[in-house]
Amino acid sequence: MNEALYAVMIQITGDFLLLPNAAVSEVTALDRFEPAAADAPAWLAGWHATAERRIPVLSFEALSGHPRPEVVKRSRIVIVNPIGRRVGGGGFALLAQGHPHLISINRGTINPVNLLPTDHDDLVLSRVRMAGQESVIPDLEQIEARLAGLA
Repeated sequence: MNEALYAVMIQITGDFLLLPNAAVSEVTALDRFEPAAADAPAWLAGWHATAERRIPVLSFEALSGHPRPEVVKRSRIVIVNPIGRRVGGGGFALLAQGHPHLISINRGTINPVNLLPTDHDDLVLSRVRMAGQESVIPDLEQIEARLAGLA
């Protein structure tokens, strides 16, 4: 059986993240984005404010030890559903460098590849290739663990 799964491909600087569609609750523009304070951790790009809550927006690039990308007009905020109860307020968001894409994957279209030397194996579950495009499958549980201490 060749069942298709839906995933969201998120462009970040120099790479792509691949998340299960069920992990993403919403993709928004920057209209409710508040940049992080100057003394915030480098990986905290800012906050997405709604009427009910403030959601931390993180830069996967900076979390992985790379420079935090500039927030530009085409940037998007990808709100991720929480896996556990570590992150207060019900989740976190990732800063995307463009519009995320919904894709369909199955065993025949996805192949695991070796992690790159620059990949942090504590934040990356796997690196995969689909149709010639490599993507990182991030460890959302580890990201939540890092965010747990954020006030």
